[in-house]
Amino acid sequence: MNAYEIEQIEKDVKANFQLPLSYQGWADVERQAREERARVLGEGFSKLFRALFAKLAAFGRQVRATAAQMTNARLHHS
Repeated sequence: MNAYEIEQIEKDVKANFQLPLSYQGWADVERQAREERARVLGEGFSKLFRALFAKLAAFGRQVRATAAQMTNARLHHS
């Protein structure tokens, strides 16, 4: 490719990006934005609930371990 062809391609690209979107084009952009937002929010909630479940499970394990230690200590002192 020579410089003239590259210049023409750059002009075409700039012109294509500067054209206003049609109603359908805006509707597609809006739909994609809503889908992306829903996906990101879904992933966020998923991570949040996984983290909460992990903390709750760790807390439950700690309570069981403490109860086992207390039971074991009582049985040895009796």
